[in-house]
Amino acid sequence: MTPMEGGLRIAGTVEFAGLDAPPNERRAEVLLEHARRMFAKVDVTGHSLWMGFRPSTPDSLPIVGAAPGRPGLYLAFGHGHFGMTGGPPSGRLLSCLITGREPELDAAPYAPTRFL
Repeated sequence: MTPMEGGLRIAGTVEFAGLDAPPNERRAEVLLEHARRMFAKVDVTGHSLWMGFRPSTPDSLPIVGAAPGRPGLYLAFGHGHFGMTGGPPSGRLLSCLITGREPELDAAPYAPTRFL
């Protein structure tokens, strides 16, 4: 639960269903039920349901490296639900790739070209 300017955001599930699948609203309703049980005085009147997509890749590894065919463009995305923890090491790896320094880990598993 996160306090927001317009109220309270209740979130915390992952649904793997594809980009064209409708959201499973029952999952959100379960979260709402938990919030009501945990905080008896929480006002959920007029609540709304929302779903957002996380950028993730088929192998669950982020894409980090030079963009193929675009000199000077580098990519770092696809961390899924691990952006807060995956972002800093991806940034260090990308820094090495951009400056030509030897990275501390093998960059190949994260290469943007791995799906071509």
